[in-house]
Formats: sequence, C-alpha cells, structure tokens
Amino acid sequence: MGNRDVFNPDDTDAIEISTSITINENITSGDILRSKIAGAHGLAEKASSAGTSAILGVAEQGGSIGGTISMIQSGIGTVNFTESSLSSSDIGKAVFVSDTSGKGTITAPSSGTIIRLGYLKTTGGEVLISPQILFKYS
Repeated sequence: MGNRDVFNPDDTDAIEISTSITINENITSGDILRSKIAGAHGLAEKASSAGTSAILGVAEQGGSIGGTISMIQSGIGTVNFTESSLSSSDIGKAVFVSDTSGKGTITAPSSGTIIRLGYLKTTGGEVLISPQILFKYS
C-alpha cells in the first residue's frame, strides 16, 4: 500500500458549520474559542491548551465583551497563530490549540490538553477545522 495524504490542501468541498454565540471577553477574528460556564457576559472565550477541554470553534469576526459573533465549528476558517509566519512546507500539517489564549500552533503543546484543531490549508492561516482532543497531561 502506498503513502496516502491525510489532508489534501486543494480540497474545496468542505462543508461549513457555523453559529452565533455571545462572547465573555473581547475577541478578534480568527481566535479559537472555548465554552465559558457561568460567564457573566457570554458563553464563549479564548481557548488555550491550559484548562481547555472542549473547543467551540473559530471566530469569523471580532467583537466586544457581551456581543454576539459568528463562529465556525467545522469547515475552513482563518486562524490566528503563535508562529510569526507559516511556510508552504507547513501546509497539510496538524494545527493545535496553543498555550497562548485564542491562538493556534503547528507545534503540539507539551502540557495541558492537546487538542488538534484541524489541518493547515494555506500559508495565510486557513485551516480545515475539525477539533479533536488527542491527549490530556495530568
């Protein structure tokens, strides 16, 4: 059996699932969001590998605390990264939730909860979003 690509960056058939949600802090388009239990102003805030056990999605737009924004739960969206630049050799790599709130990274964190957000589609930060918890450090 030959090698098979896990992700084809030329695929344009992804179906997007998105929803609106009220946010508990100021959000920038591209921030990765998690649920906020009993949030004073909303139900979503920026996610990080420390203390996050579930991902809601990626913000499609920015907003202020208490506001309502649209977020992508599955499909293709642009993510904010901790890396200052992404190269063509990064395309197709797994994207993880970083230990920096709201950011993605192509380097798996070494502590906290390891959540694969999806796979990098372009050097501009587009990601095929399909979150999955891989491991939780105790």
